[in-house]
Amino acid sequence: MNGAEDGKFGRSNRIELLDFLRGISLIYVMFFHLCFDLITVKGISLPFFDTAGFGIIHELFIALLILISGICSSFSHDAVRRGALLFFMGSIFTIATDLFMHESVAVFGALSFFGVMMMLCGLAKPALDRINWRILLAVSVLLYIVTIDFSEENGLLHLFFTDYKVSLPEDAIYSYTIGITPKGFYSSDYFPLIPNGFLYLSGAALSRPIAKRQFPRFFYIHTKPRFVNFIGRYSLWFYFVHQPIFMGILFLI
Repeated sequence: MNGAEDGKFGRSNRIELLDFLRGISLIYVMFFHLCFDLITVKGISLPFFDTAGFGIIHELFIALLILISGICSSFSHDAVRRGALLFFMGSIFTIATDLFMHESVAVFGALSFFGVMMMLCGLAKPALDRINWRILLAVSVLLYIVTIDFSEENGLLHLFFTDYKVSLPEDAIYSYTIGITPKGFYSSDYFPLIPNGFLYLSGAALSRPIAKRQFPRFFYIHTKPRFVNFIGRYSLWFYFVHQPIFMGILFLI
């Protein structure tokens, strides 16, 4: 029985549609970062960048990237080790941006977020596997909706479109990881665990019926163009190198 039949997917047996969707999402992310760099480094005006319509498009692509990553990461044979590598790369990226682009420092960005979620889901896999995937999906989606506007500002906690008064300890310097940002916090690339972690968990839940080929047949056919699949397949490395390349080019021209 091969991987496609027993629900196991790997390097030689991939669901190309997932690579394609992740590739499309990453191409958008690279485009977004290029626009951001053109504005901040070169002072070029891009009027569409701050429009409500572009903001909606941005949120949709980021949500797709998180959801697909949750699905794909569940096929990893060593999620904890890969998550630790991602988190390490995210930490390197934070240090590099703080040293060389302090005004655009990236704290707990995509690499750090995906690294933490991979480690958490990898460690919790035995417990998560005991939960019916439909229940896990329903609970994850519900929590994502409830916490979609989760944030804290001036002693007010925003949750489910309602403000609650809270008193946070002054030494809660790492609360930014869950979406509660200390005073003066800034990050040019920020993926807090709440609500994004629940969307990632939704993807992890969906990975089970996908692995068992319970989705429509078109989900498993070959997709084109191949270069998009290639970017999706090696999304980690494209994500890690694209910003240094963009910044290097912009500083040279």
